[in-house]
Amino acid sequence: MPALQIDNTRSRLLETAIGLFSERGYSGVSMRDLAKAMGMSAAALYNHYPNKRALYQAAVEAAFDGKAQRLLATLAEGKAPHERLRDFIRATVDEMSRTPEFTRLINRELLDGDAERLAYLSEHVFVRIQGPFMALLDALRPGCDAFLLSEMLFGLLKQHFDMTALHAHLSGIGEPTRSPTRIADQAIAIVEPYLYGETP
Repeated sequence: MPALQIDNTRSRLLETAIGLFSERGYSGVSMRDLAKAMGMSAAALYNHYPNKRALYQAAVEAAFDGKAQRLLATLAEGKAPHERLRDFIRATVDEMSRTPEFTRLINRELLDGDAERLAYLSEHVFVRIQGPFMALLDALRPGCDAFLLSEMLFGLLKQHFDMTALHAHLSGIGEPTRSPTRIADQAIAIVEPYLYGETP
């Protein structure tokens, strides 16, 4: 099989795997399911990945790699810390709004992941972003609990998207769809007073 065709098949396979793992969780997807969704034999699937865990790890990395590069770019030196914070929050919300399957995949792993998969998520997903983000938070408010604050901010941003399925059934919600800009601006308005020392 030509190299380009192999690359195209692998890309489609990773995209399919991301979708299935986010919908059903790791335990709810078999290599046979993935092969069927791809329209290929299980034997052909094993030519690309030796087992489900290897395919899962490749799918997580593929889902996150582009995000990581975009988010890290907002944290890079060159702008004032408060501008980098705003850019980072806006980029994070934009990524969550554009790829809900990735957020679902993370949620499933937090609930059902075994120690090995959670360690993989920590090392290949969270640490890459959380470390530089914690450094920014500490620069903005020296001595703060940057780890706790970073977790709380990620949770704040993610919560809106986690609740999306419920929004249509909630009374008093107003317009159920908020733009990424509105979500990000609200989060910025909440966190900036603390980081700039206006609250204890």
